[in-house]
Amino acid sequence: MSNKRAMVAIVVAAIAAIAMVVLAAVALLQPRPEAPGDGGTIVANGTEPAPKEVVGVMSARSAFPFVQRWASQYNNDENALGSIELNYYLERPNALGDLMIIEDVRHAASGSHNIPVSAQAAAIVYNIPSFPDVPSGLKLNATILSSILDGTVTRWNDPAIRDLNQNLNLPAERIVVVHENRNSSTLALLERYLSAEEDNNIIRWPDNSVGVIGPDELAATVRQTPYSIGYVDFSYATQTRMTFAAVANSHGEYILPSADSIWQAVNSSMQVQNITGVINQAAAIPPFLNASMFGNSSYPLTGLYYASLPGDDDMLEDTTKNATLDFVKWMIDRDNGQQTLSEVQYPAIYQDNGPLARYAEAVINSTAARVSKDQ
Repeated sequence: MSNKRAMVAIVVAAIAAIAMVVLAAVALLQPRPEAPGDGGTIVANGTEPAPKEVVGVMSARSAFPFVQRWASQYNNDENALGSIELNYYLERPNALGDLMIIEDVRHAASGSHNIPVSAQAAAIVYNIPSFPDVPSGLKLNATILSSILDGTVTRWNDPAIRDLNQNLNLPAERIVVVHENRNSSTLALLERYLSAEEDNNIIRWPDNSVGVIGPDELAATVRQTPYSIGYVDFSYATQTRMTFAAVANSHGEYILPSADSIWQAVNSSMQVQNITGVINQAAAIPPFLNASMFGNSSYPLTGLYYASLPGDDDMLEDTTKNATLDFVKWMIDRDNGQQTLSEVQYPAIYQDNGPLARYAEAVINSTAARVSKDQ
């Protein structure tokens, strides 16, 4: 009798083991969702979405920290148009998108319609181990920063830096300059600050500088390299708690990048530009921000990001055009996309900015009218 019981127990154990192996194999064969940021669909609550109109959003790499949030929040927003699903991508060769989040409107595609959606700021980040892991009070102006980045000033205790920062105990260590191996809008903001001439590539990196690819690698390299200095989008600096400098504006004020100082730069620029007079023109040139000329507590390395809608001649389905417009309107709404910017310490650029809001409304309305006409 005991032998029979033993045989039954062995058979039951064998069946259970086989069942576990089968279940594991089935699980391994299931398709895995792609990671967000690499073209993967964002799925709310882990469930398969109903069939929707898919809109491809291609993002500039420096804008990734908040474009990622925008796409995720929009897809989960019950008040957003329910028939839309966003896929978003990092900027990469041969990538196509129904909507582009671009860094410099001067390089937008011909015939596109461009609407500011966020401020952009370049933070001068550095790693001096004896300093705190938050802004420590280091001050830099255009002359000194230019001399550091071209290798003329090579040590942190150089008299030029020391005279400007007499309250800091600057080390005698050699400065390690970290930079991107390609042009970027963050670099363009920096060069615009260092030179009175637009698009003048004036920086000649020192021979012992470190070249990297992309803002994420630049931020990581500065964090890992003692006595280094570099530049990243302000959203990267805040998300990773990097140390960044106060930079002199045109009035000689030393300003740290912050939501307030970036907003001051945007607001000052909008007051200077006469965009009110062109808001009813379908082909109006969008606002372009050069904050290096402003004082009034403005942070000088400030620009704008834009939503770039395809031109009229681009072949998009009518439903896709409507979906794209809906997402742009969501991005610039103060209770939706603009509120999300606070998570990366960027200001809502449409807050109390009537001319900019009217400009965006005019472009959206004229684009929507053309879409309706084509239907």
